[in-house]
Amino acid sequence: MARPAPASARAVVIGLDGATWSLLDRLILEGAMPNLDRLRREGVHGPLWSVVPPMTATAWTSFQTGKGPGKHGVYDWTEPVAGTYLYRPIDSTRVQSKTLFELLSEAGKRASTVNLPLTFPARPINGVAVGDMLTPAKDTPGFLSPPSFRATLDQVAPNYQIDTHLCDSEADLLPFLERLRVLIEERGKLVRNMMESEPWDLFVCVWVEMDRMQHCLWHIFDPLHPGHDRALAAKYREKILDIYRMLDVRIGEMVDRRPEGSNVFFISDHGFGHCRYKVFLNTWLHQEGFLTFKEGGREQRDRLRKVRGVLDRAGISTRKILDTARRLGGDALLRGAGDNLSRFAAEIDWEHTQAFCHGTNAIRINLRGREKHGSVDPAEYDEVVDRLKRRLEALTDPEGNRVISRVRRRDELYKGPHVDLAADLLIAEHDDSVWFYYSEGEVPTAVFEPSGWASGNHKPDGLFCAWGPDIRQGEHREGTSINDVTPTILALLDLPLPDDIDGEVLRDIVRPGRALRPRWTEAQAYVSHVRENDAETDRQIEERLRGLGYLQ
Repeated sequence: MARPAPASARAVVIGLDGATWSLLDRLILEGAMPNLDRLRREGVHGPLWSVVPPMTATAWTSFQTGKGPGKHGVYDWTEPVAGTYLYRPIDSTRVQSKTLFELLSEAGKRASTVNLPLTFPARPINGVAVGDMLTPAKDTPGFLSPPSFRATLDQVAPNYQIDTHLCDSEADLLPFLERLRVLIEERGKLVRNMMESEPWDLFVCVWVEMDRMQHCLWHIFDPLHPGHDRALAAKYREKILDIYRMLDVRIGEMVDRRPEGSNVFFISDHGFGHCRYKVFLNTWLHQEGFLTFKEGGREQRDRLRKVRGVLDRAGISTRKILDTARRLGGDALLRGAGDNLSRFAAEIDWEHTQAFCHGTNAIRINLRGREKHGSVDPAEYDEVVDRLKRRLEALTDPEGNRVISRVRRRDELYKGPHVDLAADLLIAEHDDSVWFYYSEGEVPTAVFEPSGWASGNHKPDGLFCAWGPDIRQGEHREGTSINDVTPTILALLDLPLPDDIDGEVLRDIVRPGRALRPRWTEAQAYVSHVRENDAETDRQIEERLRGLGYLQ
């Protein structure tokens, strides 16, 4: 007879942002990651398929909800401001669903979460939450829940850092690695303390350092990169591998500190690989006749940059101007002058533009009745979309290679009540060695640009590994989705699953005799509470995203 979940059953989730077996298998063979090697051999492992497109904010939100973006509503790092061509950064208040942590809390269970993307500002849970990369600073309200946990953080990890900017030159390489070392050391101190001192049924920590290195150092440590720099590899490869070794030690510490009976899951939000080119989609849209620049638009952008520079040096943020307008009820100012304060929006002749890119692999139709200066009549929508799809799928790189293999409409990719928040068209399948940029700040003159130090790029196949007393040993599993992790954890903890969840319970990963019998409950509508407009917080979030290469 299959035994029920023991009363002491707990789960640990170790998030390795950007981890991919294609690289870690090689590092394991080199002996750099013995802890991960043992857990992989003793558990169930395989690829973990990400969202489309494979981007961090959307993928980690799918993990913590078990749902696709059509149901949780997060598609990118930014979202459009209604009635304008402005965009603002998102945060946890834009997640239109209960999370795994809230479901546990409602069942009387406790959760601890550290550095999981899209958990700032912290939503109330029964437990402790430490914010993520979108938190501007440790003293920002919402970084910690409960706020009183700050005393513990300061005592245990006084030099705790939230994140760091990427490296773009050899001069910054060693300082960059030192910044990553501090991130790992201080987060490790906090995690060790929380696992031992805080009561919890679920513990989640995301380590972002692999992702940060792989974005900018892939051409150095990976000899398979077409732009591999042997000279830099000879000088720095061992120092880079030291970061992977440090992470492997942290993995071992977390596994060792789990209570008896706990199962461990290793997941990444997406995979990784080499990047050859940056592709600027707005430049391509202009060359193909879908997007029109204003006459003198670039000169206007240059003047705007100078004005913004003067304001910044004077301590006056243009975001503060817009924020003040909102608080004073100046919606007309926001809808009018607001676009002119965007370097991107100010350059475009919107009345003669059919489509534009603002988002990861995403193209939005300038639809009349929806966009502020929409030029595409709804009756022409399908024709414009079909023409765009054909042109995009014919795009070739400077060597003549086809770049995009499949473009999909949003309702072909996503299902749920929040599909209308997605862009109209998504580049769903493409050459993974190119990275599509949406030129938030300014539009370059060339479509293709060598990747340079932006030498690593997201891929759809991330990492999955499960290990523990309830998990089978030594098996490989294909077809796991990032949506599947939350329902599997809920089932292992014998907790009910919302009936609108997209993921599946991974029954085949559990040992014989440990059957999972999921119980379903009617999903309740979730009403998000948008964070009050805060220009300075938005500015700091944007700077963090810019430093990580997500915004231009």
